[in-house]
Amino acid sequence: MRKAVAEKIAGQVADWGHSGLIGAELSETLEARYQTDVTIGRVFVRWLGFLAVTMLGMSVLGFIGMSMGEAAQYLAPFVLGGAAYVLWTKGVAMATDPQQQYATSGAVLVTFALMVGFAALMTGYLVFGGEFGRYSGPIIMALTAGAALFTAYRFGLRWPLLIGVLLTFHALGNMHRYGGGGSYFMGIEDERLTLLVAVISIVIGLWHEQSLEQDVERRDVGFGHVYIVVGLLYANMSLWFLSLPRDELIFTLVFTAAAVAQIVLGGRLHDGRFTGFGIVFLSINIYTRMFEHFWDDISKGAFFLIAGGLAMAAGIAFEVRARSLRRESMA
Repeated sequence: MRKAVAEKIAGQVADWGHSGLIGAELSETLEARYQTDVTIGRVFVRWLGFLAVTMLGMSVLGFIGMSMGEAAQYLAPFVLGGAAYVLWTKGVAMATDPQQQYATSGAVLVTFALMVGFAALMTGYLVFGGEFGRYSGPIIMALTAGAALFTAYRFGLRWPLLIGVLLTFHALGNMHRYGGGGSYFMGIEDERLTLLVAVISIVIGLWHEQSLEQDVERRDVGFGHVYIVVGLLYANMSLWFLSLPRDELIFTLVFTAAAVAQIVLGGRLHDGRFTGFGIVFLSINIYTRMFEHFWDDISKGAFFLIAGGLAMAAGIAFEVRARSLRRESMA
């Protein structure tokens, strides 16, 4: 539900309570349901939920590894499947509770249940004779993504939607791993295909916001934001990876043009998401080009001095342009 709608309903509830149209108990229940104050405590709870999902997801991966070497390994898929069902059912009940007292905890349980479901499918496939090949992992990811998307739209939950969209991209061949020493690696098997799907995700997100989410009573309000942000992330990363080989000048130009286009589009639409991604990846593009061509030819101090100067010049240019646009809109 949009914050503006919740604020309007909260105001109406307060008026009804003061006018005596509803009792004190019902007034307190409705006020708790539609309160919109984002306190430090609530923000802290959300971040704790995110951390909990991350840690629980790691524990699932550890369980898969341990179950492969145990004598009772054939029970592991069924244990995981049952746990996934119980967690999913309990999480949905908590997340959709009318009073919304445990909305974050419920979303965490649902998201964790989907991770456990993925682990159950993967463990079952490996235990009963399957081999981890090129297509087995992506297929299981796609199945889990389908379950996540169903859960998201059925109950109006954004966390499962995020998991579903991310798993969809990873099913295309996007991968990451821990390299040790605090370093991580990410790779995209087919950057062109990922770029196409990312653009489709952005289009779906824009359509979602401009068409479906105009009905403020829909439970999927906010879904478009997820599609847009994830699509922008993977689209820009795909263009960045395509531009990395030194002989790919055409993709370097396309990457630059796309970043500038996002900044312009964000300014036109007054949408900080496009502007933010455009500025970040334009900066990454400039830094990458400088690193490739000048890192070995000039001193490190001069390199960072030039990079910092270019960043300041770009920031000043964007700020001047933003001020001129504000003056034009006020005139």
